[in-house]
This record gives sequence, structure tokens and C-alpha cells, in this order.
Amino acid sequence: MRAIGIEHFGETPALKDVPVPEPGGGEVQVAVEAASTNPLDQLIASGALAALGEYRFPLTLGMDGAGTVTALGNGVTEFHVGDRVFGQFWSRPLQFGCFAEVAVVQAVPAFGALARIPDELPSDVAAALPTAGMTALGAIDVMRVPEGGTLLIVGATGGVGTFAVQAAAARGIRVIATASAQVAEDVRKLGAAEIVLRGAEPLDRALRRLAPEGVDAILDTVGERSLTSSVAGAVRDDGALLSTAFGVDENILAEKRLRAVNYQLDRKPERLAELTRLVTTGAVHPVIGATLPLEEAPHALTGDLKPTSMRGKTVLHVR
Repeated sequence: MRAIGIEHFGETPALKDVPVPEPGGGEVQVAVEAASTNPLDQLIASGALAALGEYRFPLTLGMDGAGTVTALGNGVTEFHVGDRVFGQFWSRPLQFGCFAEVAVVQAVPAFGALARIPDELPSDVAAALPTAGMTALGAIDVMRVPEGGTLLIVGATGGVGTFAVQAAAARGIRVIATASAQVAEDVRKLGAAEIVLRGAEPLDRALRRLAPEGVDAILDTVGERSLTSSVAGAVRDDGALLSTAFGVDENILAEKRLRAVNYQLDRKPERLAELTRLVTTGAVHPVIGATLPLEEAPHALTGDLKPTSMRGKTVLHVR
């Protein structure tokens, strides 16, 4: 079967012909219909997350996927053959990810989450949801911005950012978002009340203009520490400064007047269930910036592709 994988950490991901994996005890085999890329995939391929989990080679990449259960390992009671499933396919050990025609994942993933796809959701939509959507919801929960409060989102056009704008707006939060002039109107349609155009003025100056009394929280999805530090003073006392891209430095983390954190996704099954509810009720939807065949995944992972609009999520059509 076709799969995107590596033989060792640091190798450039490539299309390979590999055997179809069979499920072991507690695992399900999934015929993958669609998958989506995340920065997490490239970090795993590089070896940057080698200490976080257990990996076996050759390693098929791909965390976020959707497809149909085709076989069950011993002891699986959570799913049945024929179920449509989606989620973050992060098993322990990790070997058979979803950038492939067939994946194998634990029915209860050690580090991820797996659930049935609601009947009304197409597979490409389901595949675009898990990691970025769950991360956005988790970040908003941790920041505890009150209804009517103000939230700055730095990097509102990527996967996490596009979900965060929508989820925050759905909670009655006033969103100030950074974006380029080309996609500013698109970000407004997602729910942002104010847009700070990248390059038009310094972000700290823009915040003094748009939120002279300060903001309740800042969500950073970019990871540029100098930028994050420059706007930390705009957060009100006991407000939150949270980064999903390790953009909060040690000095800010030690600052007592703020709740500062480099957030790592937690409570994944619970967050996937909440995300599913929001999508099926129409409160949130994935922004799909590009749709590609499976063999183009290496280009998407290395950032070679230039989106024509908001980046959002890149979805791979597998079958």
C-alpha cells in the first residue's frame, strides 16, 4: 500500500510502498479516506519529539485521519467493523499513522483520541478537525476569558488560529486577531471583531489603540518569543498569556501577575467530543486551505506549498 513515512528520525518524509498493517490486541485497522497535516507531524519526523513517546520504524507518519474500520484486534469493544471513525491516531508505540491507505491505531489511543464520525460529516471535514481543533478548545478553556472579555489571537489564519477565533466568538468573547491584509475579511467572517494587519503597525501599539484598558488574554499560535514578550504588558492582572507554539519565554512564565503557560493539549477524548458537538451544531467549522493527494504530503509538511487564502488546514485525499 502507499504510505508517507521515514526509516529513521531526520529523514525527509517520502511516499513508500509498505505492507498493510494488521491490528494487534486492543487495536483497530482503518481504511483511511482523508488525513490532515500538523506541525506535529514534522516534529515527529525530525526526532524533536523522540523523548515524548515510543516509536517503531519504518514509521508511517500522520496524526489526524478519518476512515472506516476494517478489522479489529482482540479485546476491542469500543468499535465495530464498518464504523466511520476519526481522531488523533497517536498510539504507543507509534508506527502506523494515517498518511497511508490503511492505518492501525489503538481503540483507546495512549496519547490521542478516536471517535465515531457523525453521519453528516464528510471524511475530509472530520480529518481536518482533531489536533488543531482540540488544541484551540483546550487553550480557550485554560485561559478562562469571561463572556464579553477581550482575547488577542496572534496567528489567526493557521489551523489552531482559525478554530480559536470561531470558538471564542461562539462564547461571546471579543476577538482581536492578527492577519494579513489579503485575508482580513475572511478572519472577520470567522468572528473576529478587530483585525491587526501584519506589518501595518507594531502590535503593542495596535493593542493600546484597540484595547486601551488591556486584554483579558493573549493566545499565541506562532511561537515568536520576542513578539509575545512585547505584548505581555497588555494583559490585565491575573489575565492569561498562552502559547500553543512554545512562544512564552522563562521570564514571562515566572511573572506572578499573569497566568502564563506554554500549553500542551490535554483531556483529548473530552475535547474531541466537544469539538464534534460544536461542528455538528454549526458553531465551528474547519477552514481547509488546501486539498492534496496523499503523495503531496511531503511538500505540505515542509511548507513548500503557498496557500492562496487562509492557511487553515491542509487535507490529504487518500482514497
